[in-house]
Amino acid sequence: MKNWRFSPSRASTEFVAGLRYEDVPAEVIDAVRKYILDWIGCAVGGAVHPASAPIRSLVESLGGKDQAAIIGGGGSNAFLAALSHAYYGHILEMDDVERRSITHPATVVVPAALAVAGYAGKTGEDLILSVVGGYEVLLRIGAAVVPAHYEIFHTTSTAGVFGAAMAAGKMLGLDRQHLDWALGNAGSMASGLMQFLQEFLHGGTSKFLHAGTASAQGVLVALLAERGLSGAGDILEGEKGFFAGFARQEVDERIFGDFGKRWRTLDVSVKAYPCCRHTHSAIDAALEIRKRAEGRFLGKIRLFTYRAAVGFVGCRNPVDSRQARFSMTYCVASALLRGVPVERHFTDQAVAEEAVGYLEKSIQVVVDDGIDALVPEYWPARIEAVTEDGEKLVAQANISKGDPENPLDWDAIGKKFRMQTEGIIAASTQDELIGLCHELETVPFAEVLVSAVNTTFRKRC
Repeated sequence: MKNWRFSPSRASTEFVAGLRYEDVPAEVIDAVRKYILDWIGCAVGGAVHPASAPIRSLVESLGGKDQAAIIGGGGSNAFLAALSHAYYGHILEMDDVERRSITHPATVVVPAALAVAGYAGKTGEDLILSVVGGYEVLLRIGAAVVPAHYEIFHTTSTAGVFGAAMAAGKMLGLDRQHLDWALGNAGSMASGLMQFLQEFLHGGTSKFLHAGTASAQGVLVALLAERGLSGAGDILEGEKGFFAGFARQEVDERIFGDFGKRWRTLDVSVKAYPCCRHTHSAIDAALEIRKRAEGRFLGKIRLFTYRAAVGFVGCRNPVDSRQARFSMTYCVASALLRGVPVERHFTDQAVAEEAVGYLEKSIQVVVDDGIDALVPEYWPARIEAVTEDGEKLVAQANISKGDPENPLDWDAIGKKFRMQTEGIIAASTQDELIGLCHELETVPFAEVLVSAVNTTFRKRC
């Protein structure tokens, strides 16, 4: 008799197959409604960004059956709809993030679920349930392999394809056997190398493509599973599976044993600032220093952070908007001078201002072992500064505004959504979408979230 071994792969597909709407806690449903509204804002803003042009051109060139609506355009097949929306949603760096897995779940899971919802004519309740299933699986797989995995692999992509596959499979109503196949083939699609960072700050767009392909490949394997294409078993824990090839560390499989008991969907952060999440705790610490400085000149500014932050947002002397969003020293300097970060602080013109550039160059960055030890459970930062009259100010932030410990409410999510979509869709459409997401479980056709956007969508690029 074969020795029994707990299977994270099987635990994942059994959870998704058995997931029922009535089993999902009310707070999880409400959180998912917010995440979906937040993602729509990210995708609408991304759809008019110049970086969206290659994907829009590709979809127009390839065409395809009108199965799912696409923001800013007509419709195409479900694969290209997921590809487009996931790519768009990652462009502005405002999509949600989960610290433990170091992933952006919405930008891969929601487009996959929404594309299949359009293809299969599914409801708002179906959309919520599918997104929950995708989040719960993705966040566990990501958490199982970081932080070592994150040094080489882009977890949003590598773990994201599994979440997208489960969301798409749930939307299709696949049983456990077919979900096993989808998960197995998702593992063979998992990809996304951090080498993109070498070009990203100078205009490279592989990071956005990572999200797009993860979501689209998730749709692909789910649709193929529905048609009987089998996939590898034990894809996560197998001898030649995902953990063996990608983890680069010991994997604690116990995190797959609490499906339906711990809802990791509630662990997600919604970004309050328009820049990489690795900068946010530093921003919060800077805002506290600004408040306590009361207008006094600051000198000897030291920023204490963790190693992964230096690797991801360590850009110094940024020269444009993208570099500034990935420069924790710019974000700190801007917050000290201007206050709470908003979109206008990240224009090329704002980045070029002499005062913020001078302050940015003066900030000393230190990797702190104590702070580093708190990662990935927290992404902290500490700032120490001395005022012109000699007072030493110290502020440390372990959590940030928008984190699950300090979440954004509906009003804050709505304000962010309006800011991201201002000038792209009409105020009446903004109101309509906020209302639809508030009552998403009552919506008869989930695709209305995209078609509503397109009623007043205006390109800005």
